[in-house]
Amino acid sequence: MHGRSSFQGKVRVIAISLSIILILGGCSSSLAGKEKSEEPQDPQETTVSEETNETGTAQETAAETGAEKEQEAAAEASLADSTADATSGDQSTSGVSEMTTGADAALFLMGDDGQASESEYNPATYAITGGTWDILESGEKIYTMADGNQAKNVWVEDDGMYYYVDFTGCLMKNNYTADGFWVGEKGYWDRSKKQRKDDVEPLSGKPYGDGTVMTIDIINYSDDATYAKATLTYSFGSKEEYNVMPLGNSTYLLEYKDDFYTGLLMSVSEDRKTLIVSGLGCTDTYTMAQ
Repeated sequence: MHGRSSFQGKVRVIAISLSIILILGGCSSSLAGKEKSEEPQDPQETTVSEETNETGTAQETAAETGAEKEQEAAAEASLADSTADATSGDQSTSGVSEMTTGADAALFLMGDDGQASESEYNPATYAITGGTWDILESGEKIYTMADGNQAKNVWVEDDGMYYYVDFTGCLMKNNYTADGFWVGEKGYWDRSKKQRKDDVEPLSGKPYGDGTVMTIDIINYSDDATYAKATLTYSFGSKEEYNVMPLGNSTYLLEYKDDFYTGLLMSVSEDRKTLIVSGLGCTDTYTMAQ
C-alpha cells in the first residue's frame, strides 16, 4: 500500500510540473507576439511614407489651384462677352435715340419702301376674318363679323388685302385711319404711304371749307373728354355739332352727341390747313381759305 501511494504521488508531481511548463510556455509565446507587434517602425520607412503623403497633397493642391484658375478665366471671358453684347445693343439703339421726328422714326422702322417690318405693328397685326361684307340700300358697305355683330373701328383681312371699317361701321376710303395708316380709293391699306405718327392739331376757331364749313373750337387742350367742339355748317344753313376726341396720329373722332364712340373720323394735314372727314361711306375734304 505504501509503495502504491508513493508512485501515485510522483505521478501527480510530474503532471503538475508539465502543466506549469505548458502554461509558462503559452505565456511566453503571447508575450513574444506582443513585443513583436509593438516593435518600432523603421525611421526610413516612416520618412518615405510621409514624403509620399506630402507629394500627393501637393499634387492635389496644384490641381485645385489649376481648376480655380480655369474657372476664373471662364468667368472673365463670360463677363467680356456680356460687356461686348451690351455695347453692341447700345450701338444698335443709338439710331433710334437720335431721331427727332415721327417721320424719321417711321422711316427707321418701316424702311424706304414704306412697309412695316414683321416685328412692328401694322394693319395685319389685329385684322379680323371670318365675317361677310354687305352693301346697304343707301350704298354703304359694312362688315358683319362671325358672331353676327357689325364691325366698327377695325381692320378686316380679305383675300390678302386689309380694309378699314370706320366709327360709323362703314368701309372708309381716302383718309388716314385711327392708327395712322392711309386707305385709298378702294378702301384698303396703301403700303406706299408711311404711317403717320405725328400729332397735329386743327386751328381753333378757323373755318375750313367753302360753302359747307367745318369749324373746330378747342376748349381744353389737356382733357380728351372735353377737348373741343366741332360745328359743321351746311350752305343751306343747317348745322351739326360733334364732340371732338383726339385719337392720336393726327386723327380725331367727331363723336355724335347721343351715340358714344360713334361718329366721323377726321385727320389733320401736316400744315394744319386741311381736314379730311370720313363716315357713312363718304369722305369730304375741307381746306382753309387762303
